[in-house]
Amino acid sequence: MIDIPFDPNLVIGSVRISWHSLFAFVGMVVGGTLSIRLARYLVRDERIYPFAILVIVGGLLTARIAHVVDNWPTYAGDPARIFDLSRGGIATMGAPIGSSIAGYLGCRWLRLPMGFMFDITVIGIALGEAIGRIGDVINGEHHGTPCSLAWCVRYTSPSTLGQSTPVHPIGVYDGMLMLTIFLVLFWYWRRARGQPPESRIYWAYLLGLGAGRFVESFVRDDPVVLFGLQEAHVLGLVYAVAGALMLWVLSMRTTRPNRL
Repeated sequence: MIDIPFDPNLVIGSVRISWHSLFAFVGMVVGGTLSIRLARYLVRDERIYPFAILVIVGGLLTARIAHVVDNWPTYAGDPARIFDLSRGGIATMGAPIGSSIAGYLGCRWLRLPMGFMFDITVIGIALGEAIGRIGDVINGEHHGTPCSLAWCVRYTSPSTLGQSTPVHPIGVYDGMLMLTIFLVLFWYWRRARGQPPESRIYWAYLLGLGAGRFVESFVRDDPVVLFGLQEAHVLGLVYAVAGALMLWVLSMRTTRPNRL
């Protein structure tokens, strides 16, 4: 068992900043910077900046909606809290929906190559989420089920967000999942860039994220929403199936012989 004694907030004078917020911001900057650098492979002008803003805003919006749905009993009695962002609260499994819709609209509006932009975007997102999970490890924000393994964690700071018994280190699991996805996607992109059909990296991201989070959610202590499954189970299954099907369809396009 590993004790984590850190205060979930970074205190600088009279300012308190949660480690979750700090690393989420760092991850967003690093991931966004990487995606922009990769975009320069094909897009050399400034259209990538409004596109990036649209993707970020769209992802945050549906991540907030997913969090509210997942914790509806908390918000039902006080709907005004839905719009109170000072207390935080997002569910990253909802982000791909909004970022994909915003990315589609952004590509149409800015006349950007859609498959290519989706591919380089998810590479940066995966890296950003891997970095962001460092703050989650410190905060103990994502609740795991009780655990007796050697790597289980116990949060001993009195300010920690509610976990005092040994639990599965969900932040570590998430971080390892997203780092693995990032490395695989980056390797895949370097091999497949410039070769049609585009968007294979995007669908591979959905497959990896969906399958990984579906499995991981069995050791998460989140609300059940449908048929005994958590919200992450349901969305993960949808993402994984969609990703697998589209990768199969795209593979048929690359192997189908030309007809005379």
